[in-house]
Amino acid sequence: MPEVSAMDVYKLLPKSNCGACGCKTCMEFATKLVNREADPEDCPNLDEEALEKLRELLAPPIREVSICEGDRRVVVGGDEVLFRHELSYFNPPPVFIAVYDDMEEDELREKVERAQEFQVERVGETLRVDGLAVVSRTGDPERFAAAVETAVEHSEDLAIALVSQSPDVLESGLDVFDERPLLYPCTEENRDDMIELAAEHECPLGLHATEVEDLVELAAHARERVEDLLLDPGTELGPHDVVATTDKLAELRKAAIEEEFELLGYPTLVTTFPYRFLEDDPVEAARRESYLASACVLRYADALIMDTLEPWALLPVLTQRQCIYTDPREPQEVDPGLYKIGDPDEHSPVLVTTNFTLTYHCVADDLESADVDCWLLVIDTGGLAVDVSVAGGQFNGQAVKEALEEFNVEEKVNHRVLVIPGKAAAVKGDVEDATGWKVVIGTQDSSELPEFLEKEGLLRIEEG
Repeated sequence: MPEVSAMDVYKLLPKSNCGACGCKTCMEFATKLVNREADPEDCPNLDEEALEKLRELLAPPIREVSICEGDRRVVVGGDEVLFRHELSYFNPPPVFIAVYDDMEEDELREKVERAQEFQVERVGETLRVDGLAVVSRTGDPERFAAAVETAVEHSEDLAIALVSQSPDVLESGLDVFDERPLLYPCTEENRDDMIELAAEHECPLGLHATEVEDLVELAAHARERVEDLLLDPGTELGPHDVVATTDKLAELRKAAIEEEFELLGYPTLVTTFPYRFLEDDPVEAARRESYLASACVLRYADALIMDTLEPWALLPVLTQRQCIYTDPREPQEVDPGLYKIGDPDEHSPVLVTTNFTLTYHCVADDLESADVDCWLLVIDTGGLAVDVSVAGGQFNGQAVKEALEEFNVEEKVNHRVLVIPGKAAAVKGDVEDATGWKVVIGTQDSSELPEFLEKEGLLRIEEG
């Protein structure tokens, strides 16, 4: 797909530089549109024809699809590139947790509530699951409707997917929840009825076929009535699950982006929850789900339906997603400053670190979890980690001196002792010469800091 340039967009803008969009010039607005930092509708001076041309020009080869409405809404797809260093990936794939209509009501409610409450803090961001997939295993419309009701009633902001091969069963679920849930799976066998149901309720529809050619045929039929589709090329389960599944996902993505094959220009859906019923050991089932889902996040899954709620199995998937869906063009950094950890006073130690987001949060979390009261001086290294910034010259005596002065550290403590990371040992002399403070070389790993501070008598520093 040829890359859209800011000049291509600029040609369709009024070129009046009126500033009504919040940008000083139309060229600035064009650049923001290309980077997906603004919407064409932000310009009040565009007529409908110009707006339509802009939307068509800026439309990503992988269509954006929204599932559910209001607080439950999630957006999938919208990809423009095969590799995120070329631009960025924008919509992290939501993770749906499967619940089943053959579960006892208490068991189902408990799993729904666990999914709603699941969250883990990592690097300043809350990692959580995004939705519930209510799966029919009984084929009974009444049982399914009851399961959907329980799922909706005991969740607050989780997206909903309804899963059954029977359109009649899905319709019973829609009687309970009709706010654009994902309907899945539409196959060759139930195609016409599923398309009719999705069109009638204006719901996104998940298509399933194990051969790409069959998926193309399904998409050709479905798009005549249904605007929002997801493509499931069939999750391969077994000894070759990762390679076989990700190869099919890559085939779809390359066809849509490199070959501009419009019928495959929809988000992809991966289902790992069947492992629960294929493995006798629930731990083995969760392990298989974890590594398969993690691999698919790396290679073009736009939405996942999983079974497990085990933190050890979900964390690799959610962490992988967090890493892949950060913008590689933007430094991952926190603001330089003097941060309080716990309740420090004038006798508390001053620790120095960089403003790389991961470094800062690792250090802060390790100190907070050990109840250490200290001052954390974060210097500006341009968002680089300790070892990289030492090698590149950003972590140096002058940088530490400027931070001490800018954030008035001398007014906060009555001592002149700094603790620097073990990986910054090479700049100890430079920091001492530039600041006049005594420098103590700390640990290589921040998890060892609390014990180190206690052993070295640095938890409380008297004057001197």
